[in-house]
This record gives sequence, C-alpha cells and structure tokens, in this order.
Amino acid sequence: MISLYTFTMGRSFYLHRFLRAIVRAGATHAGRVEHHLCCQGVDLDPEALAITRDSGLPNLRFEVHRWPENIGLQAGINRIVPQLQGDLIVKIDDDCLILSDDFFDHVRAVARLEPRATFSPYPVGLIGTPGGPAALDRHVRYSAETDTYYTFRRVDHVGGLCRISPASLVREWRLEPGRGVDVRNEDTQMSRLCRENGIAMFYLENALVVEHQESTLGQEARYQEYFAKRLAQAPPRLPRLREGVRAVRRSLARMLPPRR
Repeated sequence: MISLYTFTMGRSFYLHRFLRAIVRAGATHAGRVEHHLCCQGVDLDPEALAITRDSGLPNLRFEVHRWPENIGLQAGINRIVPQLQGDLIVKIDDDCLILSDDFFDHVRAVARLEPRATFSPYPVGLIGTPGGPAALDRHVRYSAETDTYYTFRRVDHVGGLCRISPASLVREWRLEPGRGVDVRNEDTQMSRLCRENGIAMFYLENALVVEHQESTLGQEARYQEYFAKRLAQAPPRLPRLREGVRAVRRSLARMLPPRR
C-alpha cells in the first residue's frame, strides 16, 4: 500500500484540483492507496468532503483528521505518520498537482530501484531553485515493469512539496516542533535525518512530475495576507530570508494592477 498524508489549511482553490488529481492517479494504479488529510483548526468545504467520501475507486481510501488547533507541521507529522499503513509514505502538499501519467506505478517502480532512498518528483513552478536543489551527481536506472529509464539527480536536501520515503526507514523518526518561518522546518529536519542515517536523496528528472498549482510568485500574489504574516514571523536570525520575501513582494507590487 502507498500512504499519502497532506496538511491543509482549507485553501479550497487548490484543494479541489489537488484531490481530483489524486483520484485520476488512483484510477490508473492497481495497488491500494490511502490518503490522510489533516485539517488543523479548519474543516473541508462541502465539495472537498464529497470527493473524499466517494472517489468511485475501490483501491483509494481517504481519511479526514480534524484537529481543533494548528499544532504546527512538525508536530503534525509526528502525530500522523505512525498511523499510516503503507510501506511507502508520501508527504504531499495541498497546492501540489500531479502531472505524470501512471504516477503511482512510477512511484512504486522507483522505490524498488532505490529501496534505501527518499525521493521527489520533478517540481514545476519553483522560482528561486527551478526544479529543486542542484545535483551532486546523476545516474540512470532502468525499470522493466514500466519500461522506463529513470534519471536520478542526487541531492543533499529534499523539499516537502511531494516527498516519497520507505516507511521502514522513517516511521519512527520524531521531528522537533517549530512554527512559522523556522530554520528547524520539516524538510530541513527530514533531510538532516536522511544524511545522518545514510539514506540517499534524489529528485527525478523524468517520469515523475508535479507542479505547484501556481508558481511561488503566483502563490504570493493570491495569498498576500498569508505571506505577509510569514514575513512578520521570520526570526531576526534570518535577515536574508526577510529581505528576500520583501524583494518578492516589491516585484509583485510592480506586476499587479493597482488596487481601487
């Protein structure tokens, strides 16, 4: 079984597209998939709930977890991961959109080729680091079950938009809690734990592709209040990050039409 988990703050504009993409991907996969949606201090809107209650697929099960308050992403991961039943665990954000055909078949094939690795599909829509972190090196491996040569980009950090890990390697890990803009954020901690435990980290250059439903700049434009709050939460020890966010906001202000 493949287990997915998603933390959502109820952004229905992204969520509906995201859930429909999960259903489309499940329809082309013969194996079982479970998807846990964690709602921290919010609930799903009626349309999202309808998708989770009846996907129309016998092999795809959604489970909605309603937590009364936002305990933070790291604490949330500590809570949800032990409940997942799959042998592969996929952390996937609600603004992520699956673009690849036969997505779960490729996930399974890649995991068989690299059983001691954490990996990410190729991410479209990143502005600061297009495609993800720079390569330490690259190699190709062939899967007969999908008739695909996969190109692996080895990296020293894997982000959290869509991260796939063998459950046997990560199920017992505990992350240090943190809130807001924090150097202890979950992808930094997960990548450090991978390095410390000898787990290789890869981005795929083909076959597995996901997209930020809007680029990071597009998200800034749509959710200005949210990103302004993130900027206010940034600790003093991150001046370069604060200035970077300010620069993005200045760029957006020049691109967007004036408010009336």
